[in-house]
Amino acid sequence: MSGSRIARVGLIGLLVALAAPGAAFAQGAGINLALQAFDQPGTFFDLTMRPGETRDLLVAIANNGSAALAARTYAADVNTIINGGFGASLRDQPPTGTTRWLDYPGTVLELSAGESLHRPLAVSVPRDAGPGEYISSILLENDQPIEGGGAIGLNQVIRQAIAVVVTVPGERSPALTIGDAGHEVVAGTSIVAVALANPGNVRLKPSADFTLMDARGVEVSHATVPMDTFYARTQSSIEVPLAALLNPGSYTIRLTVDDAAQGVHASEGAIPLLVEAPSVTATDSPDGARAARTAITQGAANGEMSIPVWLMVVCAIATVGAAGLVLILIVRRRPASSRR
Repeated sequence: MSGSRIARVGLIGLLVALAAPGAAFAQGAGINLALQAFDQPGTFFDLTMRPGETRDLLVAIANNGSAALAARTYAADVNTIINGGFGASLRDQPPTGTTRWLDYPGTVLELSAGESLHRPLAVSVPRDAGPGEYISSILLENDQPIEGGGAIGLNQVIRQAIAVVVTVPGERSPALTIGDAGHEVVAGTSIVAVALANPGNVRLKPSADFTLMDARGVEVSHATVPMDTFYARTQSSIEVPLAALLNPGSYTIRLTVDDAAQGVHASEGAIPLLVEAPSVTATDSPDGARAARTAITQGAANGEMSIPVWLMVVCAIATVGAAGLVLILIVRRRPASSRR
């Protein structure tokens, strides 16, 4: 299977399992798969376990479509996407961290129309696991991509996931850090991003206050960015799409990120940002939809003095007038004989 031909918009059908009710379903192009945490009180595996403990569980899988289908299921790491939210690793990415706690071998299931089954899942917490929240996921997707049509034939894998959340009792330690800033150009406009990390042991749902200033300290843009879930021990970023293209030059960002419910706060007053010649990105990030574009106010070029149009017009008129006056004086000073 060629990864370049698979549209990684497989987040269609993803269950954001910590928030959404019901089982997860993947539908599209005749595909109707279902994935569920069997015999659980909620819509995902929400487990409280102590270090050294093992628990045996069941994953319910069904093909509710009208045709037989080869479905791939496997365990996958969970990550936090841009501006917060649930993301899961792809099938060819090796498991790390909490996913190694799961005994759930990846396999391809040949499912008849209407067929359902249960697959065993074992979760084992290491003896040296510290307190806090840990998260992984179980994925289900069509094994062969759906062939796309049209001028650009993108094939599609429709994915879904249910979370496996393990809480190890003990002290909760929320934390949040701010990293570097970056700039890219998409569809002729600027997008500014600032890296974030959640090194704590609980998930967050923060809000970010973003201010962009030019080299003179003049505010260029301001936005409030409410983030979705930011999972413990993961990295993410806030991303602010602007309404226009930033002028090349040096900028600074003032950023404050707060989660009042968890009592965590992070702030940086002067994050440097260098905007160079545009580096156009052909498509938006596959990690979710961009936020609404944020208005900007800037001069002709960042770090340069902006000259008002009226002043340039006055200068041009004065220049022409001065040239005319010089010409008249030259003509008057010529000898009379030379003017005949």
